[in-house]
Amino acid sequence: MASDQQLPLPTPAPSPPLKAESRPSISAEINKETRKHHTELNRLIIDRLPLGLPPQAATPHELGQGIATFARIFFGFESVWQEIEDGTHRLSKYDPKRAHEYDVVSSLAFLRPVGLARTERLRKDLATISQRTGSYVTTKSAGKGIESRIREQVTERPWLLVAYAWVMYMAIFSGGRWIRQQLAQAGPGFWTGTEQDSSEEKSSETKKLEVPGFTFLSFDSEQDGEEMKAEFKSRLAETEVLLTDEERQEVIAAAQGLFDDCIGLVHELDMVVAKKKIASIVLPAVVLTLLLALMSLLYWADKHGMLRV
Repeated sequence: MASDQQLPLPTPAPSPPLKAESRPSISAEINKETRKHHTELNRLIIDRLPLGLPPQAATPHELGQGIATFARIFFGFESVWQEIEDGTHRLSKYDPKRAHEYDVVSSLAFLRPVGLARTERLRKDLATISQRTGSYVTTKSAGKGIESRIREQVTERPWLLVAYAWVMYMAIFSGGRWIRQQLAQAGPGFWTGTEQDSSEEKSSETKKLEVPGFTFLSFDSEQDGEEMKAEFKSRLAETEVLLTDEERQEVIAAAQGLFDDCIGLVHELDMVVAKKKIASIVLPAVVLTLLLALMSLLYWADKHGMLRV
């Protein structure tokens, strides 16, 4: 097992135009304060990913549970972000008593480039996996409370979107590229139950990596999202200058907490898989025991003439 392999940290955004001489960019601070968390999460993912792929797995059911679990994080913060972009968030309307919060929310409304959101692709991927496996993976995934908790936190303190966006989006652009390669090697048949059409064999390498089931790791753009990443970093440098010192610390703490949540979700998934394996062993054993008991009962009844007409 390649547990010593490391997924790359995202490259920090440029330092903000203001106060650049006195502090690093907030993305650089997040990277620094979450480095140990990042290393631990990498190890957990690298060790477990092969267990959900052929030849260890015949279908993407286990991977689907993992994707569904982490999708809850995206669903939580992206739903609030959509409200901000739509102008329906409680702080989207100007209030002189909360002018600072209004300025931050107004900036957040323009922080995320079009096409960066993952919710729609994740929902389609989960539907594909559920159809492929005949089991609705979302209902059996771990971390059922994290989506509502994240939504509540970000609704109350919308600047925490910076933490969730930096950690989750940049993860797709760094370690997510490596994970996508591993998932693609399983082949379209593993993910959809059908082999790749011969007319698609000459498609671009990027399109070959965009298989239903994990399209959330790809982007609908000529550069596979690289231009979105650059634009996001540029906008983040403008947004972060609005944050107070206290808000910056809250963002960094939220990023650390998010990594802790992700590590906890991996361990929770371990428990879900372990219980399933135990059930797959126990259930046949119980059935066999009942059959043996029934056979013994019939033998006893026959021996004592209870089955004779």
